[in-house]
Amino acid sequence: MIISDFENKHEMIPYEVGDSVRVQQTCTEEEDSESFYYIKEFDKKKGEVMEVIDYPRLQYRVRFGQAEAVLYHEEIML
Repeated sequence: MIISDFENKHEMIPYEVGDSVRVQQTCTEEEDSESFYYIKEFDKKKGEVMEVIDYPRLQYRVRFGQAEAVLYHEEIML
């Protein structure tokens, strides 16, 4: 499998507090129904990174107006 430079950088460079990010759906309902419906609520919405959580897996607390979500690195993009 060949990974493009863009995808490789996306995986390696963490976002920072204050970054504006957009949520992207990364799984199907059949693969992981719990994650699918959690992410679906925020899918394609823009939010602001409020906290970076490094351990045990790179994830972020993101604010969407009044709501907040904790999302893995691969579930968001700039």
